[in-house]
Amino acid sequence: MLRELKVLGSYSLNRLQGRKSPLVATFALTSYCNFYCPMCIFGASDKEAQMTNALENDLKTEQWKYVMSKVAPHVIWSIVEGGEPTTRRDIMELLRHLHSIGLGFTLITNGSMLHTLDLKELASYGVVCTSIDSVKEEAYCKIRGVSPSMYKRVMENVRLLSKYNVKRAINTVITKYNCDEFITHEYFDFVRKELDVHAVNFSFVEDVFPSKYRLAPDRESKSRVAKAIMDYAKSHDDPFIATPFRYLKDMIEYGRAMYDACATWKVIFVQADGSVIVPCYRFDSPENRMSIIEHSIDEIYRHRAWEITDRCNECDSFSCVWYLAQNPLNIADAYIRGLISLIKYFATTRIGLNAK
Repeated sequence: MLRELKVLGSYSLNRLQGRKSPLVATFALTSYCNFYCPMCIFGASDKEAQMTNALENDLKTEQWKYVMSKVAPHVIWSIVEGGEPTTRRDIMELLRHLHSIGLGFTLITNGSMLHTLDLKELASYGVVCTSIDSVKEEAYCKIRGVSPSMYKRVMENVRLLSKYNVKRAINTVITKYNCDEFITHEYFDFVRKELDVHAVNFSFVEDVFPSKYRLAPDRESKSRVAKAIMDYAKSHDDPFIATPFRYLKDMIEYGRAMYDACATWKVIFVQADGSVIVPCYRFDSPENRMSIIEHSIDEIYRHRAWEITDRCNECDSFSCVWYLAQNPLNIADAYIRGLISLIKYFATTRIGLNAK
């Protein structure tokens, strides 16, 4: 807690002086993914070439440990992702290192390799957020580009998180193929009853990367889904809907997430090769890439390209960009609702256990 307060104090001072600095770190451990999601840059069909690239260019174990230790004093939390981070053989070693240096983390995963991890150990210090866009086999396989057998494996692996009492949540991308299950609330019932997951976050897909078919729902569907999610959240505590109402209201009113200026600088995003793209991938170029191994955090944040964020508003619906652009007070309602929901959930669980 003292470390986090120190970081927040430094961040606040920087903002008062007009300087940019991060609050969160994202570690993209690998550029390889075993899924074929059409909305993702890592969904490429040539997995052999993707694996070769990852083996040649991804940071090695000791390099990642160095980077994590270097970034930790500057942030209050970290996100571990990829590609698919659990495809790395050293994933538990790296997560263990984050824990040892006192930096909390959320592991973002497609869930396909969870059965290979030491979940008992992970339960003692980690948070796992599994990406599940649909609870229906056909829609899930369409969105993720995988077989029905993989769908079944992922569902079983999420159940393993419950078995080992791992802190867990689900992240969901809303596409034109899964709208109905949110409107009917079928998704929520399945997540709560079948997967024993009690926190869900939503975002709407944006067709940014080249794909053989478009995934984004039309304007009317976005509005209907957003309204259905809000209606559910107002009358149900379980699962807790972590998505701020303001984001959903933007979708209803405008069909996109609205913000005045981007703030990607609040997260220092370390690519698999150890580079940081300033200010984001849309402006990727050799002059806008800096190696976090070779440069200090201060040097990276003095890069002139960060000024682009002061005038950029190009991301139509990326929820991550929307979150970063908001004043913390604007999303406080989600945290307050989440705290109340968790208190109710654990109180109910304790009563149930005592009754037995």
